[in-house]
Amino acid sequence: MGERTHPFDAPVSRRTFLRASAAVGAGIASSSSGARAAAAQKLKKATLRLNWTAKGEFTPLYVAREKGFFQEQGLEVEILEGKSGTQAVQVVGTGNDTFGFVPSIQVVQGINQGIPVKVTGTFGRATGMCWASWPEVPLDGPKALEGRKVSMSSASTFFQVWPAFAKRHKLDLGKIETVNADPSARNGLFLSRRLDIMADIFVANDFVILESRAKQKLNLLKLSDLDFDPVGYVLIVHRPVLARDPDLVKRFTRATQKGFQHMVEAPKDAIAIMTKLYGERLGPEVIEGQVSRLLPLVNREPALGVSSDRAWDRSLELLHEAGVIDKKLPLPDYFTNDFVQA
Repeated sequence: MGERTHPFDAPVSRRTFLRASAAVGAGIASSSSGARAAAAQKLKKATLRLNWTAKGEFTPLYVAREKGFFQEQGLEVEILEGKSGTQAVQVVGTGNDTFGFVPSIQVVQGINQGIPVKVTGTFGRATGMCWASWPEVPLDGPKALEGRKVSMSSASTFFQVWPAFAKRHKLDLGKIETVNADPSARNGLFLSRRLDIMADIFVANDFVILESRAKQKLNLLKLSDLDFDPVGYVLIVHRPVLARDPDLVKRFTRATQKGFQHMVEAPKDAIAIMTKLYGERLGPEVIEGQVSRLLPLVNREPALGVSSDRAWDRSLELLHEAGVIDKKLPLPDYFTNDFVQA
């Protein structure tokens, strides 16, 4: 099978994005393994682009595929890894991929910039942004950063809201030594004790990896406990697809919901599925830890996957205050609940 290309090798400029958008035709770009195409019912193909490589946080999506929930909805879905939330939003926005699973911050930014995507399900009640420190380094609140050497990667999600956070909590930036480390290097810096605090990681991803490699319990501070964490992962769709084939969007969203529901009801089975797929790459212990940390982050109010006006209003206020967006658009510009099973 030929390999499809995606604009992941370089940042996508607005001009490139507009050219690509204009070139997208009526078809949904996709590829498939061909295994399920032999089923009696002809399956409709779609792609799902992740914002990062496979990890425990994506378990419900793989569950939906491996348990046949997509196939039950008449779909053949290819799950594709990614390199960043911003680029995942862009390739869905150009129509190169049908759906995406991305943290809300990058989605909100993209929609405000005019990228034609829309949220059909909010599956994370918070992003899970958190801080970690060694046991001897207190981590009891924002002021814990002062007098410490702190990881603050410019590529991290927290970096985007850091100025607003520092202002809200009246931090003395002159007392904080920030280290702008590449995401691939920061874990090593922390584990070699050249950093006191990791202030730009996620509880259901990096924190689990750090604690596993440190082989001891680390201090943890979740930004949701400080009321400073927007809604988390959301399912997005290319808007022309939504307009052209709403039935596809409904079936895809419902299958995704079912994958999350199965993880919530049978976490051990979900962990086993992900371990079978990626245990060699990630490690069984890390997968189990990431899924366990993911469970409390799943959005179940007012129902699993349903977008809440209140939660989104709060998130948009936070992002506007932080300067991530210059204005709040009407809520229907960001999401719809027309396709989730309430």
